[in-house]
Amino acid sequence: MTRFRFGIAVLLLAWMGLAAGPSSAQAQMGADVGFTQVTRPVAEITDTGQIDDLLNEMLIIPEIPVDSINRVEVIDITLNGYGPDDVLVVYPSQETFKLDPEIITGRVQQMMNSWVLEADFQYDGANAPADVFRPDSGQADMAQNAIMADVIETIDRNYNGDAISLLFERSGSAFTVQMWDYQPLAMNYTPRPAGPPDTVLTRDLLYVIRSDSVLYDVMYINRTVEETVYIPEGGPTSEAPMEVVPRPRAVPPQESEAETGEMGGGR
Repeated sequence: MTRFRFGIAVLLLAWMGLAAGPSSAQAQMGADVGFTQVTRPVAEITDTGQIDDLLNEMLIIPEIPVDSINRVEVIDITLNGYGPDDVLVVYPSQETFKLDPEIITGRVQQMMNSWVLEADFQYDGANAPADVFRPDSGQADMAQNAIMADVIETIDRNYNGDAISLLFERSGSAFTVQMWDYQPLAMNYTPRPAGPPDTVLTRDLLYVIRSDSVLYDVMYINRTVEETVYIPEGGPTSEAPMEVVPRPRAVPPQESEAETGEMGGGR
């Protein structure tokens, strides 16, 4: 079985400022050497048949018995695909062999060409704000994009520099976090902004939609009142309201018509 993963290697960056004297060189060696970490693809082979075939093809003879080897790792040091000038490590003895071009046969190179690391999720592109990577509904890899966006947002909020490298690995019982190649003075803790309130507060807006038009009224909520209504354990006990018979409407008396003719006169 051949498994692929990303491993961590320590890369020597600088070695300078050594004085002529050996004692002075030893004193300054630790101060003038810079280190950083880089990730490299690692092919891990655990099948005993494949291990024997690979070692025999390249004429690699470890110091430990072959039947005691439990795995072999091939590290793509050159980062240009597995092949010449890469490193092979035998476990559990951790013996290391450089893969010189003359020991890489055509059959071995063909085998190594089939070792391709396909990350479950990977993004390579220009810098952009975190909101650019916020997933939309129905988008593929929504959870992965959300994690990436949260990481970018956290870095932008707490780090004012440009370059930074991170490594996060978690298993079922523990995890590890590493940061390097960053400017310590550019680190500035900034709390996460508070989210929107989940209750109605003073001076919130209340929209009243009219059913008879397209207009609506906007009102300020000046204060909120909490009122407790106690309901009996068995539920409401009041009876249904009795039917009210409407009373007949009173008709005002009509004014009598004015009599016509002369009043109080004799014949």
